[in-house]
Amino acid sequence: MQSKNRLFTLCFIAVAFLAQYSCAQKSKEQKQATNHINFSTFNHKYDISSGHWFATLEEGEVCLMLMDAKNRNNPSFMINFCVPKEEFQTAAVGEGFKLVRESGTLVFKGGTLATKEAGDFTFSRNNNFESFLKTEGISTKDKDRYSYFKLFLGNITKDYVEGIKEEGFKPSLKELGKLGIHQVSLDYIRALGDTQYKGMELNMISKFAIHGVTIKYLEDLKDAGYSHIDAGMVKKFAIHGVSVAYINELSKLGYGNLEPNLIKNFVIHGISAKYIKSLADVGYRNLSPNMLKNFAVHNIDATYIQSLKKTGIRVPEANTIKKARVHNLKATDIKRAMANGHDSNELSDYIKLKIHGK
Repeated sequence: MQSKNRLFTLCFIAVAFLAQYSCAQKSKEQKQATNHINFSTFNHKYDISSGHWFATLEEGEVCLMLMDAKNRNNPSFMINFCVPKEEFQTAAVGEGFKLVRESGTLVFKGGTLATKEAGDFTFSRNNNFESFLKTEGISTKDKDRYSYFKLFLGNITKDYVEGIKEEGFKPSLKELGKLGIHQVSLDYIRALGDTQYKGMELNMISKFAIHGVTIKYLEDLKDAGYSHIDAGMVKKFAIHGVSVAYINELSKLGYGNLEPNLIKNFVIHGISAKYIKSLADVGYRNLSPNMLKNFAVHNIDATYIQSLKKTGIRVPEANTIKKARVHNLKATDIKRAMANGHDSNELSDYIKLKIHGK
């Protein structure tokens, strides 16, 4: 039993250390965007109003990990978040400290903020805030029992709820939880209302925030000629790291006004300006966008093309090179065939030999 408890303690501290290290490594911009909240649940029926806590101090912030106290070897939930130290209050004697917000109170027992300690926590809702939500038409009987706690972690206030409704939204408890945990500010929501994405659903607004879609990014896309793309594609652009600088670079290389989905695929398959220029250097410039994508998909690079050309074959068309790569034809295959008496200088002939195993 002692060995089992020791193993758990070591695992617990290791997980907590990694979680707190992750918090400490975030940039200021990331901190503002995410508030360090990581919410992992493994049993949606489990009550998260109490459990175990572990805390460290990180540059003026308290970084906490909350987890299931009853099943520590197989926890039902693990929550990591960081909060400025000044937001905490000293609790009653023997209770440690607490975090009080409009929506509820999180009490930490068994330790202080002065050292790296651990203990038990309890969370209680604010009845007045819950009544306020009900008067606003927001049911707190949501089957997703974690939504209210996410709302608390994100520090959703009455002013925030009223502000969202003023923008024409009718948020559910679940939507408020998502907005809170991803720190979607009212200013951001209002600013989106001044763009072509006005009226976008709250769920998509949360996804914009999750993937770092800023107002400036939307403005830059518009300046680059991509104001017409739908919100779903903007989200995909953000997920795959499609920058406006990349779009402009493609345009300079002759690939302007591409379909948004093709731009996304270019990024997914690693088609960089360097890659395009390297193909041009070996004689394959101005490839069609789809052929360029096919080259990247099949890992056709300048080195492969040069190896084929060095065998003495006629410079092939782009589509023939693609076929050669699809059938895994290598320069060594061509040289071996030539050594066996094949004197053709057409790449297509060697593709046929490869297909037939000769």
